[in-house]
Amino acid sequence: MADYTGALRRRWWLVVAVALIATLGAVGYFRTAHKVYTATASVYVTAPSSGTAGQVANSRTTSTVNLDTEAQVVQSATVAQAAEKLMHSTGSVQRLLHRVSVTVPANSQVLAISCEASTPDGAASCAQAFAQAYLNYSSNSTTTSIKSQITTLQSNTSTMQSDSAKLKVAIASLPANSPQRASDNEQLTSDENQLSTLNGQIATLTANLADPAGGSIISDATAPLTATSPKALLIIPSGVLGGLLIGLVLAYLVDRRDRRIRGPRDITRLNVPVLMSLPLRKKVAPELAIADHRSPTGRSFAELAHMLTASLGAGSHVILVTGSAPGHGASMVAANLAAALSRHQPDVTLVCGDLEGSVIPKLAGVRSGRGLTDVLAGDVPAEAVGRHPAAAPRLTVITPGTAGTEAEDLRQDAVEQLLNSLRAENRWVVIEASPVTSGRDVYTLALTADAAILVAETPRAHSVQVLDSVEHLDKMGATVLGAVLLRSPRSTGRGRASIVAAEGKVQLERRPAAALTAGDTAPETDPEAGVSDRSAVEEASRSVPGR
Repeated sequence: MADYTGALRRRWWLVVAVALIATLGAVGYFRTAHKVYTATASVYVTAPSSGTAGQVANSRTTSTVNLDTEAQVVQSATVAQAAEKLMHSTGSVQRLLHRVSVTVPANSQVLAISCEASTPDGAASCAQAFAQAYLNYSSNSTTTSIKSQITTLQSNTSTMQSDSAKLKVAIASLPANSPQRASDNEQLTSDENQLSTLNGQIATLTANLADPAGGSIISDATAPLTATSPKALLIIPSGVLGGLLIGLVLAYLVDRRDRRIRGPRDITRLNVPVLMSLPLRKKVAPELAIADHRSPTGRSFAELAHMLTASLGAGSHVILVTGSAPGHGASMVAANLAAALSRHQPDVTLVCGDLEGSVIPKLAGVRSGRGLTDVLAGDVPAEAVGRHPAAAPRLTVITPGTAGTEAEDLRQDAVEQLLNSLRAENRWVVIEASPVTSGRDVYTLALTADAAILVAETPRAHSVQVLDSVEHLDKMGATVLGAVLLRSPRSTGRGRASIVAAEGKVQLERRPAAALTAGDTAPETDPEAGVSDRSAVEEASRSVPGR
């Protein structure tokens, strides 16, 4: 659920946009779609006078008339042709039938005949025509049936009257006491009774011809005020819900395709441990400085320092700190980690190995002067370039230097010699390196490092960059301990202003005074100005209080 809610939180604008577009599309469809109007006529159905339409066994309706059958009659081609004539229409009968539907309300003898049309008047005319055509068809069928029955009954009556006349003649010719005469009298009485019955039936059927319809229209079809299709209450909410659903799916797919690192979970999915994660909220970017050890950031780096001490054990260690992408995060992590180590352990040196992008001198408040490139070029020993920031006086910082050595020209033997000498004199050597993706001096520095820490800055870091960085560092023999996740640090612009204060508060405890003051308090000199290192040392020594 965290993945889904996270994707929704990051891509909510996409969900809203898709839902809005779908809603506007639904509204547009509702306004421009072909309108369909439906009118309904109600017909009350009675049993046919002829008595020919009986109830079917097990039928759905339970009245004297099978309304399901009558509904099929309404939708027959014969009734449709009659309705077409009543409407004076010349269209197709099949198309007309597709517009008609018949329903039977529960527990009633009513047929609800509905018809659809593109206009209200057209729908009302169609429904009324079908209702009238059905009644006409029923009336004609009943009339035909009654007339057929009357004809049959009249034929039977004529035959019986002829037989009765013959019996009367025969009876008159027989003796009064003749048994045959008694039998014929009985037959004559029976025939007369049958004739009376037949004449009664003929009279009833003749009376039924006066009203053969078998039903009536109890509710005329009227022009509807609103269209039945499309329905606003169906189309617009469907557009909103459909847009939200599509937006959610699209937001999740887009978020899955986005390879940016946003949180610790994104790194752990890459099988890379997360050593530390600073707050990643948009408005909480870490300050590009050495954090106070009592602040939350300072306590996080102190925890990271203790973690390294516990995991790597005793002895001297060279830790490489590099970024997965360009940025100042590696500088900040390297400086704060080295400062945290120096507060609890002696002999910690921070080497600014990112010759082009290092901001450690600025964030630590030390001069950039001579440094790493000058040592590698053989112009000055490492002891002469160490500087001590005010925020971490026990930490020695070797700045990038001024010798002008290009990153790709760093000699492996010189780097190994320097780092081995620093390893021999220091408990910890923290090296800030350029991003792994730059493919430059980071490989030279990684060959000598014992372990590496990868810095990922959100939101610029991508999972592909993290994986490539880990792979390249492993190839160089530097075991990746894990990753540090933080937002791109913000610069406060206070680095240069703090240099003077840093130089006045340095504690000279670790090295001879001349070497330390040369690194700590000597003013920056132009190598081409002809000022010797010794003069700078003497001038720096005189500038330190107590010297």
